[in-house]
Amino acid sequence: MRIYFLIVLLSLLQSYSIYAEQDHPLAKLWGVEDNEVPKLLENERNLIAIDKILKSILEQDNFISSFGGSVIFPKENIITVNTVDFSKVDDLLALPQINPHKDFLSFDKAENSMSLSQLIYNFDQIAFQASSIRPNQTIIYTDLESNNNVIYIFNRDINNSEFIEAIKPYNPKIIYENINSPPVSQNITQLRRDFNPRNLKIKLLSGDGLYNNGLFCSAGFWATDRFDPNDFYVITAGHCYNNEITNTEFYYAPWRYDLPSDLLIGRMVFHMTDPYDFGIINHVNKDVIPTFSVRNDVTTKYRELTITDSAPVTSVGAHICRSGRTSYFSCGYVLGFNGRNYGYTIGIKKDLIITDMPAERGDSGGPILSFVSPQNLYSVVVHGIFFGGGRILNAAQSIDIIFKELGENTIYDLTLYTGGSSS
Repeated sequence: MRIYFLIVLLSLLQSYSIYAEQDHPLAKLWGVEDNEVPKLLENERNLIAIDKILKSILEQDNFISSFGGSVIFPKENIITVNTVDFSKVDDLLALPQINPHKDFLSFDKAENSMSLSQLIYNFDQIAFQASSIRPNQTIIYTDLESNNNVIYIFNRDINNSEFIEAIKPYNPKIIYENINSPPVSQNITQLRRDFNPRNLKIKLLSGDGLYNNGLFCSAGFWATDRFDPNDFYVITAGHCYNNEITNTEFYYAPWRYDLPSDLLIGRMVFHMTDPYDFGIINHVNKDVIPTFSVRNDVTTKYRELTITDSAPVTSVGAHICRSGRTSYFSCGYVLGFNGRNYGYTIGIKKDLIITDMPAERGDSGGPILSFVSPQNLYSVVVHGIFFGGGRILNAAQSIDIIFKELGENTIYDLTLYTGGSSS
């Protein structure tokens, strides 16, 4: 009898372990099992599509003073709309673009009673003061969930009193990072087994490490020349460039190795740090093979994700992920789109995507991405590259801005590499 109960118990434990599997990054982020991810991802895709329609209407003159912003919640399958004037809700729901989606909308009283027009005005005034005063180690952005503009200061000990005093009339939410916050935890500490320094050829994945005379960064994604698909470039952060050296060379720096390899990738041929932050490395070493994959070695499954396209980030509350050399792979949520950074690196950064993804020094330049296909959980789209930030709030530069700036201000007309010729 005891043997019978033991067999039943082992069977139940085995069934539970299979059922409770959490290998996919979104399963961990959303706190669900792997088999629930496709449905929630489908919810999210639908909410983002509705939110795009909704945003374009809320910004119109008829509604911009009556509502704040909107935030999506995939697990609840709802979009919350911060509402200032509830008498306008029926007018909004009566619109033919909105009415078919009314069951996905929840109208909540806007905190601070600030409309979208007031949020935009306050942000512009705060940004004006920031550009004049130049606070140190500060990010500003509009947080649609709290329906307020946020001032995020990385170090409480830095004196930003002049700036704080100047923006008091606009009543922003001020957050100081806790300097005693623990570093990002690393769950995986074993050495890479797929990297052999004696290998003749290495595939460089998005998120792999880059090294440049004392600085570690991360590879964002591969791009090719629009007119010569065999001319490859690696996109990374512009502040990874070492200003003390001309024609900086970048080398491959694999995950979980303290020292970089002597495998040259190429030289950074262009970089920008103000008002945007990105750089491009010309691929010169044929022993480094371009890929359209993202490294995610922190799980037994989904270790390489496939880049299928690029896309803008459009909804607050949507998931977003990143890959980088120091803290590996992590996911979080989109907090805002209009971020500006002051005093973190040289110059002002603007139009930053703001997220709560954990990250560390050395992750700069790595890809930011999201999962888009409920049918293929290995498929991702790239949104841009990781810029930097703190331990609980970080920023990224969008891929659309990177390619736009390159096309308008340089000789490099590039496009995202998603496969094709590489010989």
